[in-house]
Amino acid sequence: MCINMASFKEFLEDYEKKENERADKFLKRLEAGKVLSDEMYPPKSRFIKLKEPIAYPVRFSVWSVVPFYGSTIIFLDAMSDRKKFDEYCNKTLELGFTSRDIDEIIDLVKNTGRIQFALKFDPTSYKNLEFLEPLFRELEPPIFPNPLPALIGEKYKEYCVEFDTLAGFGFDEYLWSFCKNVGMDEDENYSTEIFRKYISGYATLKFLGYDELVEEIGCLMITDYSEADKWFELFGSMIAVPSLVHPKGIFNFSKEELIDVHELGEDYGIKTIPCEIGKFILEKLVRYPETLDGCWEIMQHYDDNELYKVLNALNEGVKERKVDIIEDKRDNITEILDNVWKETDKINWKADIARLSVGLVGGLSANLSGIGILAGLGFSGIDKMVGLKMDSIGEKMAKVFSPNYLVTIYDFKKRHNMQK
Repeated sequence: MCINMASFKEFLEDYEKKENERADKFLKRLEAGKVLSDEMYPPKSRFIKLKEPIAYPVRFSVWSVVPFYGSTIIFLDAMSDRKKFDEYCNKTLELGFTSRDIDEIIDLVKNTGRIQFALKFDPTSYKNLEFLEPLFRELEPPIFPNPLPALIGEKYKEYCVEFDTLAGFGFDEYLWSFCKNVGMDEDENYSTEIFRKYISGYATLKFLGYDELVEEIGCLMITDYSEADKWFELFGSMIAVPSLVHPKGIFNFSKEELIDVHELGEDYGIKTIPCEIGKFILEKLVRYPETLDGCWEIMQHYDDNELYKVLNALNEGVKERKVDIIEDKRDNITEILDNVWKETDKINWKADIARLSVGLVGGLSANLSGIGILAGLGFSGIDKMVGLKMDSIGEKMAKVFSPNYLVTIYDFKKRHNMQK
């Protein structure tokens, strides 16, 4: 056992050295202004079969997210032992998996690319988690470097000083106690990364101009440590992290978190829509995957990319309702989604009208030459010429005059007998 631990530790040390060298090269180019606008780090080549759209689950079961996106990127946590890893992933973050699922998840990554992993800490911080060795060796998850110093220069140092001053009133001890609780207080890299996470959140919010919000967080860092932590988690996850992370993707939050941000952030000009489109679809499907097996069942029941096409279609439908309508119906956004879902039934109605129109045109143009004569032969004659099924002409004509997002949802509902 000791030999294996040492070999894994040595592997991680070498892994960390290579990762830091790659990241440093990118950050130096970023600081020098030599990074192209569409360039990202880590590059897509660091992932296996990465497909867009990309999702990031935060405090959320990954299994209810994966079916709707091309790839879902999970940030891997480091803990002092297997038991703490399982408790933190499954109970604290509610990600829906434990160390027992790692081998099966690795297969899912390699076969489909629907799940990806990235490192939240330096590789050597995972040295006590032997069960992750296959994941490191087979998937080679990348680190996400901190781009803030390169992006904002000297201002970053100024923000760090501000944070350190405020944290000195006791918030730093609060963060240190967290490191102790997870058994990582002796890992200097781990504690440094924890502090960097909060400093980055503080600096990013400050840099983006949320001065009043940052001032309130600063007061909480002195007067109420747990509440300050809550604000860091909410606004850091929803504003700071998505602003910096590449590849860009859709961050998934629970309804409770969205409502919290809406209520706490309203005074600071932060607005959200407290709704989960993914959950909306799953309720329509009467299939809600809460486990890895359930996720596999959903993915196998529906075609490989159908669900995330429907997700994007519903999202587009919501946007088509225009921002002012969404603002008015912020607390009833599900009503909009229901309307979009039900509106696809109009395609059936339009198809009936289209079939009738084709029939009339055929009758009226029977004495004309060319296509008019073909039309006069009726549906079966036209179907044979263009290779369509009997009822498909009217439906296809109806689709031409319907928004793309409705057609996507309509096709999905029809394919899976969900029209009524």
